[in-house]
Amino acid sequence: MPEALLAIKEQFESELASRIAALPDSRIKEAMGYSLLGGGKRIRPMLLFAALDAYGVDMQFGLSMACAIEMMHTYSLIHDDMPEMDNDELRRGKPCNHIVFGSDIALLAGDALQTLAFESAASTSDAIKAGKLCLLLAKKAGAAGMAYGQDLDLAGGADTSLDQLEAIEMYKTGCLFELPLCAAAILAGHDDDMDEWNAIGKAIGILFQIQDDLLEMTVSEEQMGKSLSDSKNEKATAISLLGYEEGARRVEAYFDEIEAILDRLSLDDKLLRSLIDSMKNRHN
Repeated sequence: MPEALLAIKEQFESELASRIAALPDSRIKEAMGYSLLGGGKRIRPMLLFAALDAYGVDMQFGLSMACAIEMMHTYSLIHDDMPEMDNDELRRGKPCNHIVFGSDIALLAGDALQTLAFESAASTSDAIKAGKLCLLLAKKAGAAGMAYGQDLDLAGGADTSLDQLEAIEMYKTGCLFELPLCAAAILAGHDDDMDEWNAIGKAIGILFQIQDDLLEMTVSEEQMGKSLSDSKNEKATAISLLGYEEGARRVEAYFDEIEAILDRLSLDDKLLRSLIDSMKNRHN
């Protein structure tokens, strides 16, 4: 991670912890903290901070929304890992939430993180922008966004086509990468840049999943920090449909596409480009 993001990341982690600490003691609170505060790449909130920096906006202005994004993402992971969905056992290098707390508490913890995400977004100091952020959060996470992608994923199988797989990745993964970039545009007062940020987020979502498929062929679950369940669940992957070399080529092509869109935006985006560049050679 670029050094310029490390200081704001420390503040971000402290803000996340304080929002969980403010809740009344319960099994739900413990389960929420277990997954939310238990590590993770934090790529989505860091994208928000880096995009704000590109606009010349103080990154601290995005703390509340960054917390909202990570809460929404973590809720999706808790539910995605449950027996009714992917039935995974490992997440972020430790047992999945439902393994530790049971499916009933894990379900409630996910629900509570989703609602806490909206509370966090709504606490943004500019009330008009807070309203826009809550609307954006709902659209990107809901039945026309991430949840739609999860539905497509559950319906898929070994016979899923490449076009169907791309749709799954575009919604299930891409929407939560579009979210921080579009949120930065709202916070910076540049709502007119949404099309470009949506295109970048979509590209990141697809290439990120292809990278996961590539890594699944070369690393262990322990190195990845999560269960590698697509083959266990007999799902088609980008690599099973494209092959390793073509998958790697498409990742590079998506990175080239992102750079071209950033060129069109003409921002002071060295930090953002550095963050995106660091994603090229990730190992988990």
